[in-house]
Amino acid sequence: MEEASAPQAAPRRPVEPDLEGQAREWVRLLASGQARREDARRLERWCAISPEHAQAFQREAGLWRQLGTAADQAGASDPELAAIRRAAAQVRLAPPRARLSRRAFIGGAVAASAAAVGVMLVHPPLALWPSLASLQADYRTDIGQQLQVALAPDVDLQLNTRSSVAVRTRQGATVGIDLIDGEVAVNTTRPFAVSVGNGLIDTAYSRFEVRRLNGEVCVTCMEGQVGVSVAGRRQVRAANEQLTYGGAGAPVLSRVDAQAQSDWQRGVINFRQAALADVVSEINRYRPGRLVLMADALLQKPVSGRFRIDEMDKAIGQIQRLFHLNATSLPGGIVILA
Repeated sequence: MEEASAPQAAPRRPVEPDLEGQAREWVRLLASGQARREDARRLERWCAISPEHAQAFQREAGLWRQLGTAADQAGASDPELAAIRRAAAQVRLAPPRARLSRRAFIGGAVAASAAAVGVMLVHPPLALWPSLASLQADYRTDIGQQLQVALAPDVDLQLNTRSSVAVRTRQGATVGIDLIDGEVAVNTTRPFAVSVGNGLIDTAYSRFEVRRLNGEVCVTCMEGQVGVSVAGRRQVRAANEQLTYGGAGAPVLSRVDAQAQSDWQRGVINFRQAALADVVSEINRYRPGRLVLMADALLQKPVSGRFRIDEMDKAIGQIQRLFHLNATSLPGGIVILA
């Protein structure tokens, strides 16, 4: 009689990698402002490995859902909070249907996950990281960073924080830039153009600044003259004049102190009786994460102060004390003042 053989041990299941930890590192990388175009592609590939990978990333992005709940409680009047709710909705995966085969579910989940990640890269919720267009720029600055570029012997650029530009050339010569987002100062002694939004800024020689934030464009002439073409109309603006366009109304012209407008080039921001809502928006450009104000009654309260760009947390502390607010910190540098 043959001896009964000992039962063979079941094959050991490979140890799952620390998906949660890896996903957390992806979120930290994106929120740090250090991500580049190749990182965005790597993230898409990582999330496409399996539904578990994509879902791990989405779980680590759960702070958006927390903020979405807070936004629902605060009401729908604040466009910033409405954006939070939309972002939160974008990262949810639909549960699998019972009739789908496992292969069909996996394929569908991976496709849905990749689509969700694509949305996050093209339209980053809360501006927690650069958009895909920004990642593909020729020059880009990270959170709190500034960059000086000698674009040509007679053209100098200075990019403010969270700014990106694409260089335009003609027959091998640099003729201008596209401002994708953020703020840039241009100093040129020859013809040069900046395309931004639905407008074009051109000059023969000038020193000027262009800012593009939240769909609004602001052009400030510091020296010389600039031409601003919007909706088929061209206006010529001189030193200490500022033109704003891109909002719901017609372009708005105003007189400004050009010296004060350039504070950011010296590493500081200066608030002079500015509305608290505008102060919060400006702080969000210079620090990682997001500052969210959940106090509608305070939005137009005036704030004055001068802060270094690399010390924005001090500005948050001053606002908290000034208006007796409670601060709640969430992952990713999110701070809610209420």
